[in-house]
Amino acid sequence: MRLFVSTLLVLALAMPVAAEDVPACRAAGGDPERPRIGLVLGGGGARGFAHVAVLRELERLRVPVDCIAGTSMGAIVGGLYASGMDADTIEREMRTLDWSAVFRDRTDRPERSFRRKRDDDLALLSAKPGIGNTGIKLPAGVLSGQRVMLLLERLTQPVGFETDFDRLPIPYRAVATDLNTGQAVVIGEGNLAQAMRASLSIPGVFKPVVVGERVLVDGGLANQLPVDVVRAMGADIVIAVDVGTPLAKLDESAGLLQIIDQISGFMTVGGTEAQVRTLGPADVLVRPALGADVGTADFDKFEQALRIGESGLDPVRPRLAALGLDAATHQAHLAARTAPSPDPPVVHFVRLDNRSRYDDTFLLSRIDIAPGQPFDADRLERNLRAIHGLATLEQVTYELIEDQGRKGVLVTVLPHRHGPNYLETGLSLYSDFQGDFFVNLRAGVLRAPVNPLGGELRGLLQLGDEPSLLLDYYQPLGRKGEWFLSAQGSHESPRFSLFDAGGERLANYRVPNYGLELLLGREYGNFGAATLGLRRHSGEIRLDVGDPAFDGLGWDQGEVELAFTYDRIDSSYLPRKGLQATASVVASRRGFGADTDYEQFNFDLVGAGAIGRHSGFGGLRYHASSDDPVGLPGLFRLGGLTRFAGYRPNERLAENYALAYGGYTWELGRVLGRPALLGGTLEYGRTWGRGQDIDDGEGELHGSLYFGFDSWLGPLQLGYGLREGGEGIFLLELGRPR
Repeated sequence: MRLFVSTLLVLALAMPVAAEDVPACRAAGGDPERPRIGLVLGGGGARGFAHVAVLRELERLRVPVDCIAGTSMGAIVGGLYASGMDADTIEREMRTLDWSAVFRDRTDRPERSFRRKRDDDLALLSAKPGIGNTGIKLPAGVLSGQRVMLLLERLTQPVGFETDFDRLPIPYRAVATDLNTGQAVVIGEGNLAQAMRASLSIPGVFKPVVVGERVLVDGGLANQLPVDVVRAMGADIVIAVDVGTPLAKLDESAGLLQIIDQISGFMTVGGTEAQVRTLGPADVLVRPALGADVGTADFDKFEQALRIGESGLDPVRPRLAALGLDAATHQAHLAARTAPSPDPPVVHFVRLDNRSRYDDTFLLSRIDIAPGQPFDADRLERNLRAIHGLATLEQVTYELIEDQGRKGVLVTVLPHRHGPNYLETGLSLYSDFQGDFFVNLRAGVLRAPVNPLGGELRGLLQLGDEPSLLLDYYQPLGRKGEWFLSAQGSHESPRFSLFDAGGERLANYRVPNYGLELLLGREYGNFGAATLGLRRHSGEIRLDVGDPAFDGLGWDQGEVELAFTYDRIDSSYLPRKGLQATASVVASRRGFGADTDYEQFNFDLVGAGAIGRHSGFGGLRYHASSDDPVGLPGLFRLGGLTRFAGYRPNERLAENYALAYGGYTWELGRVLGRPALLGGTLEYGRTWGRGQDIDDGEGELHGSLYFGFDSWLGPLQLGYGLREGGEGIFLLELGRPR
């Protein structure tokens, strides 16, 4: 018995230390005598681009990096490097990224659902806070991080199945801050992309990330330069890169925002200095002189940050060189790392973590992943962007998972925390600088969804010069939701002016009316839809001032319309890229309550393309009526940009018209991703009456120059229109065009 126990004791002493007892920095093995080097990448937003220059220099000098800890932007760069990317690949990815798009959550218009694209017709503000019994509910941050998460998942895909960060090609830690305790949280396991995203959760900008029981925000609040973290990972020598923003020098004239920013800086700068004081003689501190040249939000200054990062290495380059290995030893060090496969994995299953009110089948029907096929990140991202395009979900993200040796995809769907009741608002303003000036304010509530199949209920009230009320119900049909039904009731009182042939105003009228519209449609992804609609409206023309020729004239409209729409344009009002086309046939019938029987054919086409700041667009409009009398509500209204720009909106009424137009815009710049443009159009068209054809119409040449801005209040256009043989007109429109 003693011999047996003694034998076990000898074997136990001879066995290597268990893997969990080996410090992360030594997990790869190798020469036990070589000091392990830990790399610390601090937070600093766009200033963190300088980290790439440091990585590139470490590679050139063959300095081994045995473990990495990062905060905020440092967590992003460090996580990518730990996943197996080299410095050149990281530089290429960051150089080609559209950073303004990355930090913009709203789904681009071409990717939105057909329903959300039709919201453009209502000219509503994109911001939709929640509303409930406790009042207005605001989101926890401006951005949910939808695009950032999809980007990080794609970039870390080669190691997407790895949940132990010690088993990455380079052991790694991300540092975040617990929102409830203010303590630093070191993340060393789980989903790599989520860990990086949590460390980047700038309060008030990004919504917090929930990991387990913790609510996490930006790590810079608790540990901007996590030297202690790589020490705990077993680093003998630390290379720390500090790109944090230094404290500003303020005087008594400092504003409130400057003071708040300075107070925030006390925490990050104070914490950074405390970490720097722990560095020893063998450690290396790199502090690129970014100063005021590159700010935290200057994501358009990648090249400048890279150059400053390179020059910041000059004082410490000899010390870094002393840490380098000879070529053979360095190659062996690299070969010992876990090499992620460059090939996409084969996906065997798709699972859904659906925390929203939508039915699972409704969501899964929009995800096109074939089990047994290689993972296609681009296709899945398109699917998830389309689901996010419903605009009622906070995040639609994915992660790669493994279960019993089978690899798959887990899609997570999170609802807006401030939904499902949303406060909708809007503003429209119009002036022709010659007597017409209309202002309308809109407010209402959208409940979405009202049921698991994606039904929506909206009520919208407009107050101002043209009051109205809209009630709208929308219901997808079936689990897939490709077919839909909508019902809309409205009461409105628009105003219009009557002009003579020379453009002189004869009268101003108001047209109060009420109506009902039923619509059956079939959506084709986010490309377009086919719809069959029935409309019934009844109203009366009332004189405000001027010629009473139409005063008291009542009218009834009853018609059915079959329409086909293709819509992949980036903006309905200021297009720079994409294509939009609509073709429809309308039949007005007394049997539906109309005053007269007639048919109409409508076709509108616009296409646009951009190269840098320059863009061009062109379009066709063809609208023709049958030879039957057309009632007043059925006449086509002309005027405004791309509708005979030399006329005021609704200045001309026509039974038939055709128009071809082309235009050019130059992007002046962007304000938080929203373009401001200078542009112009050249338009040629004809109008003709009942019993005539297009050759009987007289050609008209029109042109315009305008300033456009996709503002937070809606599209803004300030323009000057001119027609051949006529006087020029000025035009200002904000929100919904007339």
